[in-house]
Amino acid sequence: MLPRVCNYLAVSILCFALWRSGIAGPVGARDSQLSLTGTTCNALARSLLWNVSAVLAMDHLFSGFDCTQQNAEVHIRTQTMSACTPQNSGCTHGTVLNIDENECLQKILEDLHYYRETFRAYSNSELTKTVVRSIDDLMQNCFSVSVMDNSPAEVSMDYQKSFQERLQLCKVLKGFNLRTITINRVFNYILAK
Repeated sequence: MLPRVCNYLAVSILCFALWRSGIAGPVGARDSQLSLTGTTCNALARSLLWNVSAVLAMDHLFSGFDCTQQNAEVHIRTQTMSACTPQNSGCTHGTVLNIDENECLQKILEDLHYYRETFRAYSNSELTKTVVRSIDDLMQNCFSVSVMDNSPAEVSMDYQKSFQERLQLCKVLKGFNLRTITINRVFNYILAK
């Protein structure tokens, strides 16, 4: 029984950090300490996960193919996996898991910035009303980041027109769905301490 629990724990911890993506964060962000602020971070992270899952279930966004059958595409420029992986993840080290919370939260914030701009570039009102707004709420209320920039995204694309563009949106949303699971797990771990 104990080896099965240890294997399950090791696999869970590995899965905790497998989903990675992102770009470089704001200038100077790495020099400051990050911590989760606010008492609603877990609820906002769950809301983000729910909204991403709900958008993935909107068949009309993915007409012509079954999005559930597509592979996830995760942006891999940040080192979120290594930053958020507990350093003593084996069962023999006890129940306390050590992660560099500041670095992990920085990588998550970089991921949120990347996906926010990516989804804004799709110029889709359903995506903006649900997913982008949830990202904004999470960044603003949990990271004390001002996201009131409503200027157009750097690259504006009309991703509803072509099959390939809708297919790409599906894959990116699925990748971000995996990222939101990681965010929820990290928040649960940090806030439960």
